[in-house]
Amino acid sequence: MKKSETTIKEEVVLSEIETQADVVKKEEEKEKIITLNGAVMIAPKLILITMVVLGVLMILTPLFIGFKTSVVVWIFFSIGIGTLAATGIFLYVCLRRIPARPPYVGVVVIWGKRLPIVIPEGWHVFAPFFPFMYTVTMVNVEKVNIDITFPNIRCKARLEDQEVKQGDPRAGGEISAKISYTYFPDYKTQKSGQRLISFINSGGHEGVQRIVKDLIEEDVREMAHDYSWEQITFSTGDIKKSLVKKLTGEELTEEIAEELNKNGLPDIADLGIKITRFNVGEVKEQGELAIAAGNFAKEVQERRGENKEMEFVREQLKRLKKLGVSPDVALDTIQVERGKAKKDIKTFRGFETAAKALGEGLSGIFKKP
Repeated sequence: MKKSETTIKEEVVLSEIETQADVVKKEEEKEKIITLNGAVMIAPKLILITMVVLGVLMILTPLFIGFKTSVVVWIFFSIGIGTLAATGIFLYVCLRRIPARPPYVGVVVIWGKRLPIVIPEGWHVFAPFFPFMYTVTMVNVEKVNIDITFPNIRCKARLEDQEVKQGDPRAGGEISAKISYTYFPDYKTQKSGQRLISFINSGGHEGVQRIVKDLIEEDVREMAHDYSWEQITFSTGDIKKSLVKKLTGEELTEEIAEELNKNGLPDIADLGIKITRFNVGEVKEQGELAIAAGNFAKEVQERRGENKEMEFVREQLKRLKKLGVSPDVALDTIQVERGKAKKDIKTFRGFETAAKALGEGLSGIFKKP
């Protein structure tokens, strides 16, 4: 039987009402839990204050009621001293300091369950015994700098029109990439309690670093599938944008980059951290590719140098030709100027005098008698 539009609308309205009722019920239960946990958290402090006041009153009460018998005075005094001693033991067991250097915060734990409540640094009274079972898990929230080098990243081959020879550096290859970032546990936001629980559940600093490393490596290797080694070497900006997007869900605009460096961006992998710096450092060839790439770059540079030299020679030939110098002489002159050839110039002093004397001698020999 087909439902009418009115029936469908009524079902939708009822569903929305039930959903709202569930939300209200959950909020009420949450408030009750918060109220109960708040009472557990404040109870040790009230007990401590009560014990101190009671101990002091027991010691001072005989001064106000008068000293009737020494036995009464001794009883009150003994109770007061005992109460203050018990207070000291209570403080020794319950008083704990959350250090400020390095900075720590505490996540409340009651009856073995972590609660999204953050305790700041300083001295605090806890009660790690029945019936309270109230303590904290301390979290180091200082900034951590991480540098990671990912080796053996295989890039795609860059095929051209002609067949690429095996071993050609343009036919793909392996590179290494150096990535660095800075993070800290997210303890300053409105939802810092839940975020810190996520951080603890992720394994703390060691666990988070392993997970982030795997995420970055996965993204870099996937990106390398679409880039040749030449392209990815000069695409550090694209790599950074891709990684920031993967870790924070944000496109790396100028505003986002400013927020990243100023307050940090929360991760979207439910790790409970904020990333305050991200940088893609050195991306370079490795192994045989590095050697082949160096030789390839050297050949390119040599060809560029030869082209420049030939252009220089052509310009000089044109200039000397305009001056009426023959091509052979002009080319010799240019080669000498460039240091490509050596010209020897020999000077014979007294050549004309010797030639004249030789001529006179020969004429004397052949002179008729």
